[in-house]
Amino acid sequence: MSRSLAAVLAAALLTATGATAAQPLRLAAISPDARPCALPGAASPAGEKAYYDHLAKRLGVPVQRCPVASAADAAAALAAGKLDLAVLDPAAFVPVKATTRAILTLRPEGGLNRIMIVLAVPAASPARSLADLRGKTLVFGGRTPAALVLPRQALADRGAASGFFGQELVEADGDAAAARLRGGQAQAMVLHAAAWQRLCPKVAVKKAKPCTDLKVLARIRPQASQAIVVRQDMPLDTRYRLIGIHLPLHFENRAAFAWASAWSPKAAEFEPTEAQALTAAP
Repeated sequence: MSRSLAAVLAAALLTATGATAAQPLRLAAISPDARPCALPGAASPAGEKAYYDHLAKRLGVPVQRCPVASAADAAAALAAGKLDLAVLDPAAFVPVKATTRAILTLRPEGGLNRIMIVLAVPAASPARSLADLRGKTLVFGGRTPAALVLPRQALADRGAASGFFGQELVEADGDAAAARLRGGQAQAMVLHAAAWQRLCPKVAVKKAKPCTDLKVLARIRPQASQAIVVRQDMPLDTRYRLIGIHLPLHFENRAAFAWASAWSPKAAEFEPTEAQALTAAP
């Protein structure tokens, strides 16, 4: 390759890199102010400036504040490509769920993580969905919050609240719950993911295939009440970096965390979440 051609290619690469780096990250800010997107002004609260400065430093791009009148307006602007990030609730998210995705939720101080819940039935059961279990007997695998409170919340979010099942049994652990299910005293069992993994490890033990007599009807989590949402077409590198920046924010930059988490009372930390965390989808 000639030196002149190499110089041209290097200049083109630098130009392209500079253009990409200069693209601002546009954050929704619920406000009656109808101004266009801009960097936070001198009069902005200290916490807000700390958050925007933290993101800008870590991402290496300008971070702009974009006033919107409501969460619904933020969702519409996000779907239209006019914003890059917004905090949404289920009502605002559902209309734009095909073009946006949740990336982060907040765990409250002393609260539970939104861990996976496994709903299982005997392999021969005719049940194909949660709706098929109405009036049936369900068994839980423990009395801890993760084994009882969390599964009940996840089921209630999907229409299986108190009274949906004919009877609810509570056993000491996953093994005891599975014994009830296998013995015919229950038609369905619900365990948190760790208990299910202990009961039915993916790696076969002594060449035996565990839980072949059971089938998973659903893997679900409690529905999030709010989440940080981004455009579906956001570059993966940016999305992953945003997640990585937020996870340690509560101890790396307390002022920024306090501002970024103000939408959730007594927030402890950000945690990554699934794309449809704001829906009651299975």
